[in-house]
Amino acid sequence: MSLSTYGWLLTGHVLGFVVWIAGMLATIYLLRVHALVEGAARDVLVRQEGRTAMLMDLGATLAMVCGLWVAFGTTPNAFKTGAWLHIKLTLVVVVILGAHGFVRAQVKRFRTGRIKALPRALPYVVLAAVAVIVMLGANKNILHK
Repeated sequence: MSLSTYGWLLTGHVLGFVVWIAGMLATIYLLRVHALVEGAARDVLVRQEGRTAMLMDLGATLAMVCGLWVAFGTTPNAFKTGAWLHIKLTLVVVVILGAHGFVRAQVKRFRTGRIKALPRALPYVVLAAVAVIVMLGANKNILHK
């Protein structure tokens, strides 16, 4: 993989991750508001939740495609450079993808009128996982061979 391609893929990975997390947090907060309002405001929130959830999906796709391409496209591949990537991907799969699926399910439930307040800790759990993920990805001295 050329240095230019690597740079573009890394940029796409970071941009996708930022869009993914921003879309997820926006959707979480819209769902929290949705549980508190009545009437016509709920119709507006349903449309906006769908839009921010789509943004979340697009960011996730970009982050995953570019990230996996970078991980497998380098020599040696990133999985052989230390424990950092294994821990990072575990956090992404368990916390971030888990929250993504939960938020997507809530958007569908809210759209059909089954409204239940979201756990208050959800955005903080996501942000804590994001902090560790960014720290592992950005700092080349942590858990690298």
